[in-house]
Amino acid sequence: MNDKQYKTESIIHPKQTCTKKSIELYVFIDPLCKPCWDFSTLLKKFHLEYGQYFSSTYVPVNRYYTTKKLLEKRPSHLSFVWEKTASRSDILCDDHLWIDNKELYPYYSAIAIKAAELQGRIAGVNYLKKLQEYYFLLDYDITDKEVLIQCAREINIDINEFIEDLHSPLSIKAFQCDIKVTKEMNITEIPSVVFFNENIEEEGLKINGFESYQTYVKILELMHREKLIKRDLPDLLEFIKFQPFVTINELSTIYEKTNQQIELELKKLILLRKVKKIVQEENIYYQYFDSQSIV
Repeated sequence: MNDKQYKTESIIHPKQTCTKKSIELYVFIDPLCKPCWDFSTLLKKFHLEYGQYFSSTYVPVNRYYTTKKLLEKRPSHLSFVWEKTASRSDILCDDHLWIDNKELYPYYSAIAIKAAELQGRIAGVNYLKKLQEYYFLLDYDITDKEVLIQCAREINIDINEFIEDLHSPLSIKAFQCDIKVTKEMNITEIPSVVFFNENIEEEGLKINGFESYQTYVKILELMHREKLIKRDLPDLLEFIKFQPFVTINELSTIYEKTNQQIELELKKLILLRKVKKIVQEENIYYQYFDSQSIV
């Protein structure tokens, strides 16, 4: 395989975590970046079909100012963001800055992810997904403290602990660590993924930017050094049942069907009262219809 075809680059393992599966992915994303939201769908498919071979560590990177008062996204050079954030993150524990310093708002969502992660890796991943749903599907301001707390409440983690950790030195330290790892791995495009195998002495492979699904499959097979066994996807209804919200585009990506095909299947499920369609302003999404919840 020609590595240059996939824009790969050799990377030294940061030696921060213990890989439980044979392959570990470091996934660098901006929670408020639309391409990263699209990439999260692709990564969901990757986990469904090949998740038995790898685990994922998410590293949030903020490269945009995205408060509701600054709706026009202004990209910043990542190296500038690193230095600016690193110089300020020591004072983020000051409770007054949460309200008073508007310039720090873009970083709060990343720190909130770290606060949730203190309750376990799965809690961190679930919180990230909920944060993206609030932002992209429900159009909430996820730099608002109360919204961040509501996200935590919905994924059923300890709320009191989460609120305390929002301003904890541990969360700030974890955030600073992410900045350091991002810088050490020379991440210049978001999203980016770095693959490492279980031997941390060997170099990993970095894929810059958003590539095709088969690119990630081929890199995984290269790192695993054996033929991969692809798992079957769950039935459409079964998948929807365990998702808070789904969109037609998301389902089209995961099931590799056209939007028209997915829409037809959803209409059938709606008629069977298995799924409900929700329209919120310009957004359309679908949710599992739980008849038992109806009184």
